[in-house]
Amino acid sequence: MDDAVRDPVPQAATAGEYVALLRDVRRRSGLTYREISRRAAAAGHWLPPSTLATMLGRATLPRERTVVALLIACGRPAAEIERWVGVRHDIDAQLGERTGWADQAASSPDETPPDGTQPETVLAEAVPPRRSIPRVYGSARPTRRLRLGALALASALTVGALLPHADAMRTASVGAASTDACPLVLRQGMYGPCVLTLQERLVAGGLRVPADGWFGPDTTSRVIAFQALVGLPVSGAVDGPVLDALSGDPVVATSWPEDRVSKHLRRTFPEDPAEAVRLARCLSGLDPLRVEVTADGSRRWGLFQFSDVELSRLGVDRRTALDPGWNIGAAREVWSRTGDFGHWGCAPSP
Repeated sequence: MDDAVRDPVPQAATAGEYVALLRDVRRRSGLTYREISRRAAAAGHWLPPSTLATMLGRATLPRERTVVALLIACGRPAAEIERWVGVRHDIDAQLGERTGWADQAASSPDETPPDGTQPETVLAEAVPPRRSIPRVYGSARPTRRLRLGALALASALTVGALLPHADAMRTASVGAASTDACPLVLRQGMYGPCVLTLQERLVAGGLRVPADGWFGPDTTSRVIAFQALVGLPVSGAVDGPVLDALSGDPVVATSWPEDRVSKHLRRTFPEDPAEAVRLARCLSGLDPLRVEVTADGSRRWGLFQFSDVELSRLGVDRRTALDPGWNIGAAREVWSRTGDFGHWGCAPSP
């Protein structure tokens, strides 16, 4: 069988397409940025999560060593990695040629070519219509260094424009891991090393969340849970007080592993233990600290997803709602009044 069939490498004609394919490799691997970094280090490569996040968040051609480290960490075979490197070299060569054409034409504006055409015509024919990216290898003229600086600034602004609240994001260095360079407020929809740092702090505090650099619904859920646990205003957004609290001693509510939750549910609902477990799994994934935000902005809390309104009627604060013992006990009280689980409705996801 042909090597290309055994280890197919999608073709890319531009740096942007190449990076998009690398993002797909990372996504299909199922690995977080932190896991990729650890795997790369085990193979002798240096690939910090912040560097990986920066590379996959831009549309410029990444360095060869960074590409190799990512592919090795994702478990790609050597033959496939070699072809990825070959595709990268082809794109880099095309970019270098376009830059060379532009520089050559610009350096001799007053010379008449041997074929008698005017310099403006030669330039229009020689330079492709798409703007090129200067090569990043070898010595560069001062003008090229200026172009590289402008390109870096443009890339940072482009990344910020793709994220919510771009004005705040522009104050952050895309590759910085220090929270000093992060936006004043992080919220759902943002992406990058600042979000990765937040996720790592949540995990360190006992709130499990994928540390992948994306501020998605799972991260929002954990931020809301943390805010409730430490008595901060519940917003789902991360500002200075939240980061300060995360930097202190971990404050985590009582949380049970899945098997303990299941056993307690079966003891509490002997009339229909299987349905009790199924319902709680459907509602919250048997996660005592699960918080869901509904379409109207209200929240549902814990194993049986009691709403803000229900907690208010019961006179219970949100921290208590995240306690699995209380949550299951409150569900039992509802069941005792109705005789079934009709109070909740939850269809399993397809």
